[in-house]
Amino acid sequence: MMSPKGDPPMTTPPTAWTRTTRLLHWGMALAVLIIVPAGYVMAWTYVDGLKGGPLASLHVRASQVHHTLGLLIPAFALVRLAWRLRHPAPPLPQGTSALGPRSVQALLYVLLLLLPLTGWAALSSLASAAGYPAPQLWFFAHDGFGPGGRIPHIVTPKPWNAPSLFTYGVFARAHRYLIYLGGVLLLAHLGGALWHHFVRKDNVLRAMLGRSPR
Repeated sequence: MMSPKGDPPMTTPPTAWTRTTRLLHWGMALAVLIIVPAGYVMAWTYVDGLKGGPLASLHVRASQVHHTLGLLIPAFALVRLAWRLRHPAPPLPQGTSALGPRSVQALLYVLLLLLPLTGWAALSSLASAAGYPAPQLWFFAHDGFGPGGRIPHIVTPKPWNAPSLFTYGVFARAHRYLIYLGGVLLLAHLGGALWHHFVRKDNVLRAMLGRSPR
């Protein structure tokens, strides 16, 4: 239906997130809740995995989970971003500034891409040195860096102490600091949602849960 002046019809802003958006959001949240503890278990059991200790099998499983999700998450983040661009967010409650929430969401999108890339680069960059073998990139179906592996090195492998900027230490520190930043952003994101739900008692959280507005 055209307006009296012949302008294109006005679209009504959405009142809730689409089902696909909600599934992508909560699916990503679940993946993050799994991949982060798996990464810490992987690091904690590294020596056993290297020397065949009693926790070697746990190290392999944690590595499989962490690395597999590490490659899947950025792909799903891109899918979610593409979906979001075609499906606008419901408007925030009146009197709420969009700058803070939207900035946190944008930074979370960036981290969902940068974190896996820095982890991948860290493993890609490390060659055998000082008695330590080159790292394995374990997946459930195959060894990504091993013979016949399907996962390429995105950084040229070098000894960890090589005189170069693009070494394991640089990428590993970036990966670790980005995890800390992600934790802060997640707390801000979760805290904002709970503040809207329990203090302001509006529909921000209800919209993502797929519940009817009050």
